Parts: sequence; structure tokens; C-alpha cells
Amino acid sequence: MSPDCLAAAGRLGWRVCRRLVLVVAVLLVGVPVMQGCDGGNRFTANPARTPAAGDWVDPESRARLAPDRLIAALADRTVVLLGEHHDDADHHRWQLHSLAALHGHRPDMVLGFEMFPRRVQPVLDRWTAGELSEGAFLDQVGWQQVWGGDADLYMPLFQFARLQRLPMVALNVERRLVSKVAREGWDAVPEAEREGVGTAADPPEAYRHYLAEVFAMKHRHGAGAAGETGPQPAEAATVMDDPAFERFVQAQSTWDRAMAEALAAAAAARPDGTRPLVVGILGLGHVKHRWGVPHQLADLGLGRSEVAVLIPWPVQLLDDLPADLADAVFLLPEPPHR
Repeated sequence: MSPDCLAAAGRLGWRVCRRLVLVVAVLLVGVPVMQGCDGGNRFTANPARTPAAGDWVDPESRARLAPDRLIAALADRTVVLLGEHHDDADHHRWQLHSLAALHGHRPDMVLGFEMFPRRVQPVLDRWTAGELSEGAFLDQVGWQQVWGGDADLYMPLFQFARLQRLPMVALNVERRLVSKVAREGWDAVPEAEREGVGTAADPPEAYRHYLAEVFAMKHRHGAGAAGETGPQPAEAATVMDDPAFERFVQAQSTWDRAMAEALAAAAAARPDGTRPLVVGILGLGHVKHRWGVPHQLADLGLGRSEVAVLIPWPVQLLDDLPADLADAVFLLPEPPHR
């Protein structure tokens, strides 16, 4: 190449480079710096418009969130927890949409499910490998025995994992372990019967108060259902010193710990240093306010910057949305009246 050609190429390269610098500068000015959902810029989108069904919302500010930036930031987390009411079809539809959005940003994904005890993990592996029909899958995991809910609500999530060949992880333990802790306490369970679950971190005090309400409600319901005529069970404010309540807290914490440990194990770095995005599908009571599973994950070393909590919320109850419920909530429409 002649010197004149080299000089012309050099001038052209500088002009291209200078234009690229200007473009990048404009983009950096026009797009806010992405930060975590727990502080700084919370991806506010058009704050002048009132949030409506179909919007992502910051529970603390009640501001709408830009879904593209929110999902992109969430995909950079280590664990994302999608809470649910087990029998609400819209909750499961929202979970599927959220999974698809996250997968578009980070296809290296593992899905963890509260619905399955660890012993059925080989069946989950065969399902995601495409070796089982729906019927065979549900039969071999013992769906009616281990969960019992409407399988049709969950099947789109399971099919998503199968179609995308995403590993599914059984997060749960056998019911008999949690029941034994509730009857006798954690210390009474022999180590060989703990299914490898470690001792849970002490739960937050706010979680204990929430569990006291659940405990009192269960006892009230149980007394009425059994037709008992003896003394009425204590209210939530007075059950805190009941040894049975303390065992109930230990049982719930064991449940939370088991799922947290399974999620943390799934999120562990591989030999090549890569880590998948782990998405947990589990009940609202285990994730809200970061009391249950998120608290146990923090004790395992996965804190707020690595774990996101997402929850669906009825749009008609927006005014009742607690500020610390989750990192972000998705507003569900009111159910059809007819």
C-alpha cells in the first residue's frame, strides 16, 4: 500500500474512531447507570404515570420500573426468587413470563422448585433430558403425594425447562423431616435423618411475629375443625413463649434452610469459573420481606446484592403494598368479574 493510501486510511480511521467516541458519549449521557434494585437508581420509568396492571413497581417508592433495564439487571444476580400463591394461575403465568425474559438475557439458567423433595432429582433430570412424557413425569415424581396441587398450573414451567434443556433442581426435603422438627424440635432429629440440611440461622424477629400469626391461625382452624370445646388457643401475641410455637419456628426455618442450601449449591461456581443464574419457584411465605429463604441464603454468603426477590401483587391493592415486600413487584390485573 502506498504512503498516500496509508495516510488516507489513517484519516478515515480517525474520523470513524472520533464518531464512535461521540456515539458512546451520547449513549452514556442518555442511559442512566444501572445499579442494583436495592439502592441508587431503581430503574424508574415515566414516574408521572400512575402504575397500572402489567407494570413493574418499586415497592418502596411505588414508582414504575422500566422492565427492560430491570430484567437486564436482575439477570446479573446470582439467585432470583419468584414468589407465588400455589393455587393462583396468574402467579404461574407471571413466573413463566419472567423466566422467559430472564432467559433472554442469561440463557445459562437453573430452575429450582419447592414442589419436589430431593429424592426425585433423578426424575427431574430425565424429564429435562426429554426422556419422559408428561404423564410418566408426574407419575414418577409422585406429584399427588409430594405436592398435590393442580399440575396444570405448573406444567408450563416444567415444559419451559424441558424445551430449553434447563436443569431443574429439587429444593425440598421430605415432609416427615419438617413434621418431626415441629413435633420434637431440631435437636431431637438425629443427624442421619436431617437429609444433609445444616442448622438454620436464627430467623429475624419480624419473621417470628409473622409465624406467630400463622401458628395462632392454624390452631384456631384446627380447634374449630376438630370440634373441640376446651380452652380456645392463644392469640398471636401470646404464643411466643409456647414451646410448641418454638418448634414450629424451627420447622419453618429448617424448610427455609433446606431450600436455601439447594439454591446455593446450584449457584456455586463451576470448575471453569462460570456460574448459572438460579431461579427459585417457591411460596410467597418463604421469600417475602427477605425473611425466610433470602435470610438463610445471606447466612450462606449470598447477600442482598446477589439475591433478588420478585413477587406478583394485585393492582387493586397497590395502596397496601408494603415498602419492604420485595425488590420489585409485578402488578396483576383484577380478575374478570364474569
